[in-house]
Amino acid sequence: MLGIAKTRQRVSPPEDATDIADVVLQDAEGRDVRVGDLWRDRPAVLVFLRHYGCTFCRAHAVQLHRDRDRFEAAGARLVAIGQGTPAHAREFLRSQKVEGLTLLVDPNRRTYEAAGTKVATFGELLGPRVVLKGVKRTLADGVRQGRIIGHPAQLGGVLVVAPGGKVTYAYLSDDAGDLPPNEPVLEAAKAAASR
Repeated sequence: MLGIAKTRQRVSPPEDATDIADVVLQDAEGRDVRVGDLWRDRPAVLVFLRHYGCTFCRAHAVQLHRDRDRFEAAGARLVAIGQGTPAHAREFLRSQKVEGLTLLVDPNRRTYEAAGTKVATFGELLGPRVVLKGVKRTLADGVRQGRIIGHPAQLGGVLVVAPGGKVTYAYLSDDAGDLPPNEPVLEAAKAAASR
């Protein structure tokens, strides 16, 4: 059901981003983007979104969009990576009112695998703790669950990649509602920029 994992997986963040440097993804307009070019001249903050209908994913995108100028001021390039097609990405950006957020699409989830993210078990998707977090998130941010686009049990995370490809910060989700607040990610981006 839903492509869920039968047993609990472990996250395994990489020490460097070599495995995804030559991967070419598309942006929301369908233009090709080589992933390694994102950190060529400054740190990149790569945010792996679950699926575009996910309540947590939507709220996270809104928070990132609100702080995008802070990431830029920290010297980092903020880039979200989602599943689906460029058309799905455009619709997500429009519907969530986050058009200023850079969003690349990885329909085969190649970068997710190389980043060490995992596929959730049923409990990690819909367990009581996750459902409670979802209700709180909905009430706090006013976001609603939408249509699933992509792998419904894929979890996300965040990597900060310094020029040269070294991963200086990794936070990979342990369940559907497990996302880092922006502050520690911003601090990691600033530290990577000052190296």
